Amino acid sequence: MMNRHFIFALCTVLGFSVSGISMAQSVPTDKEAAAKAAKAAKVKFRWGKSLKSAQKQAEETGLPIVLLFTGTSWCGFCVKLEKEILSKKDFKQGMDGVAIGVKFEFGSSDFSKSKEAKTYNITGVPAMVVVDAEGKELGRTGYVPGRTPAQYVEFFKKYAPKAAEGK
Repeated sequence: MMNRHFIFALCTVLGFSVSGISMAQSVPTDKEAAAKAAKAAKVKFRWGKSLKSAQKQAEETGLPIVLLFTGTSWCGFCVKLEKEILSKKDFKQGMDGVAIGVKFEFGSSDFSKSKEAKTYNITGVPAMVVVDAEGKELGRTGYVPGRTPAQYVEFFKKYAPKAAEGK
């Protein structure tokens, strides 16, 4: 009869992780993944204000979160991003089922005191940071002159579950 220590050592040599074995039990089934994808497809894109709420929704759907750091009352490029991209029907509809939005609007150029701005090392606005449900950064962009709403949607689709890519 083998003892625990021998089994642990054997698993280690063979490249198995004891914690990995228990985690394998929590891997979603095809049915669970399909249910998550169905929920994701129904998500209508809008800019919310709560990161916590967005993270809960991201966990349930598998969708990434787009964090928008902006200051439309004082920042010229923020106004351009809003006017040329974010307010356009192509962008809004294109983002349905692709991501969850959270907008951080700053009334002055002093956004550096924001906890979220510090967390994601935001040094200027506008900034758009793509994160997962745990808050891990996946990518970022900002205002790019000449970029179309459709090009922004394509950028964000790179981070969406595979079902959203064919949309």
